[in-house]
Amino acid sequence: MAGRSRVTRESIVEHARRIVAEHGTAALTFQALAGALGVSKQAIIYWYPNKWELIRDFSLPELRIEADILIAALGPATTGADAMERFVRALVTHHLKDLGRFRMLYLAPQFDERAAAPGVVELLAPIHAATSSMYGALAERLAADPNFTGGEDPRRLAVAAHMAGIGLVTMVALAAAMDDPMAHRIEAMLDALIALLTRMPAAAQ
Repeated sequence: MAGRSRVTRESIVEHARRIVAEHGTAALTFQALAGALGVSKQAIIYWYPNKWELIRDFSLPELRIEADILIAALGPATTGADAMERFVRALVTHHLKDLGRFRMLYLAPQFDERAAAPGVVELLAPIHAATSSMYGALAERLAADPNFTGGEDPRRLAVAAHMAGIGLVTMVALAAAMDDPMAHRIEAMLDALIALLTRMPAAAQ
C-alpha cells in the first residue's frame, strides 16, 4: 500500500501527459507510468484498472478546454460562413500549438483494441457530452443561416467541419513525426480547407 499512497490519479494523469508529449502515444504503458513514478505497476492499476479510464481522465479536461475555445470563437459570427470559418480556424490553431497534446487526445485511442470492451460506452459518456456541446454551438449558428446550409442538416455539417479540421491537424502531426515537411504551408492549407467548407451549396447559389 505504500506505493499506492505515493501516487494519485492526478499524478498519474500528469505523468501520462509527459510520456506522450516526450515519447509518443506508443510509449504510454502502465509499466512506463510505474517507472516514471517510482512505484509498482500494481500501484497504477489500483487507480486505473484499465487504460480507457486513464484515457478518459486525461482527455476530458482537454476536450472541455477545446469546446470552450470553439464556442467562444463563434461569439462574433454573423453568418453561417463566418461561423464555420471561426470554428475551424480556432480548432486548428488550438491544436497546432501542442501536437503532443493533440496526439494524446485524438490519436492514442485509435490504436487500442479494447475500444470495444464492456463498459467503455459509460466511460466515454462525459467525453461525448463535451464534443456534443461544440457541435451544438456551431449547428445553432449554421441553422440560423439557411442560405448557407442549403437544406443540409446543420448538426451534420458541424460534425463534418470538426472532422475536417482534425484531419488537417492529423496530417501535420504525421508529417512532424516523420520529419517530412509538408509541400504546402500549413496556413495555406488551412485557408484552402476553409474555402471548401464555406463555399455556398449549389442549392443556395
